Amino acid sequence: SPKDKAYRRLEELDSTQFTKEFYTQLSHIFREYIEHKFYIRTLEMTTNEINQSRQLFPMKDGQFNELITFLNRADNVKYALQLPGESEMNSDKEKIKSLILEL
Repeated sequence: SPKDKAYRRLEELDSTQFTKEFYTQLSHIFREYIEHKFYIRTLEMTTNEINQSRQLFPMKDGQFNELITFLNRADNVKYALQLPGESEMNSDKEKIKSLILEL
């Protein structure tokens, strides 16, 4: 199932690796989960396109806002070279696990 695959990949994700690689993988895991669960082509969408397509996502507003907040942070790490600490990385990983569980 999409949830099982996402959880398996999350368990393999190591927060001691390079920050950019960590957020690239974490973003991919969550986008892939959304794509397979809801059949929304999130792997091919930018964060801005996802945000503008709110009506496609069958989730609560708070969950959607968490999704967008995370994707924006991941984009900032991947493209603007922001460097969150290991505790923030672990926190983001736990937030993604929680979102997947709720959805």
